[in-house]
Amino acid sequence: MGLLSEGSPLSWEETKRHADHVRKHGIVQFLNQYHKLESRTKDVLYWGDEVEYQLVKFDHANRCVRLALRTQQVLHELKEQHTKSTDDQVSAWHPEYAEYMVEGTPGRPYGGLMAHFNLVEANMRRRRREIEAVLAEDETPLSLTVFPRLEY
Repeated sequence: MGLLSEGSPLSWEETKRHADHVRKHGIVQFLNQYHKLESRTKDVLYWGDEVEYQLVKFDHANRCVRLALRTQQVLHELKEQHTKSTDDQVSAWHPEYAEYMVEGTPGRPYGGLMAHFNLVEANMRRRRREIEAVLAEDETPLSLTVFPRLEY
């Protein structure tokens, strides 16, 4: 989903008013890009993945789990960890939709070789270890679609 850093989302009624404009200009932009790039050949396809984590805190005494609202602090600690690292396989970390969510991506895109598919799972495990290293002992990153019992 990504972070909405400025402004606010449009309501459905506001969105419907702009649908024809967006549709028309989307097609125009696609055709312009297509004609601009149609003669290119032998480009390497770069791609990546992203995992969105919900940060949760376990309260063992009361037998419950709550969302941990520490995204900014966790991102700061991950950034510090990367500046100290001499490893060339860095990960990229970003804020996500809410203060309890963090997004992790590979630091660099994967390339066009079949062998690059073999790197994805190890990279995902590595990112999970990285974020677990900066969380408190009673916190963990969940990669669920939605937190159970999330109430508004």
